[in-house]
Amino acid sequence: MARSRPSRRSFIHAATGLGVTLPFAQSLRGATLLEELMRTPEQTAGPFYPVPEIAKQTHSDADLTRQAADGPVAEGEIIQLEGQVVGIDGKPIRGSIVEVWQACHSGRYQHTRDTNPAPLDPNFQYWARVTTTDEGKYSLKTIVPGKYPGRTPHVHFRILAEGYPELVTQMYFEKFGEANQKDGIYGRLSQPQKERVTVAFAPADIAAGTPAGNFRIVLAPQASDRATPPMP
Repeated sequence: MARSRPSRRSFIHAATGLGVTLPFAQSLRGATLLEELMRTPEQTAGPFYPVPEIAKQTHSDADLTRQAADGPVAEGEIIQLEGQVVGIDGKPIRGSIVEVWQACHSGRYQHTRDTNPAPLDPNFQYWARVTTTDEGKYSLKTIVPGKYPGRTPHVHFRILAEGYPELVTQMYFEKFGEANQKDGIYGRLSQPQKERVTVAFAPADIAAGTPAGNFRIVLAPQASDRATPPMP
């Protein structure tokens, strides 16, 4: 299917992603629009942020596929989720905290408010809390979440970085394109915003067959007027 001619907005989005200098990009439409195009959009935290918070959970390391290092593996397709936290200037933000929480293979969250009748997975960790490296990088091992009723498969993110407002957002899977388009929360994003939170997973190791995806998170120094209120 032929694609329509890129708009000026999408050109700016592509240009900044290719490393065009910030002053040049600002001159195209102004700093405010540039920031909106570059930053990772806020999205709802939803009702299932862990209680107690992730920092107080017994198990919250970078491997969600099992409760303990020597424990049984959770059900579902295992994936490697990697990324980098940067500012709109492209510089890495080291020491930032990356939290994730998601549904298990059946599509259910480990939360008392989740009335989904699907079974819980006793071996799945459901959440993680990691700190970015000096290069702003993070890495997580998890599974593709099941389809929660009314939603497309997604992973929740919360980013805490010194000097930046808290960011709460969601990551989506490119392979669920049709389900993504029917998702009400995903549908409220503009096309450039959708591109920033939709990740394609490709095999990282042909022998192991573990798909890997990269979710780059861009923080802006000022909170948007649509920012999600801070969590407890």
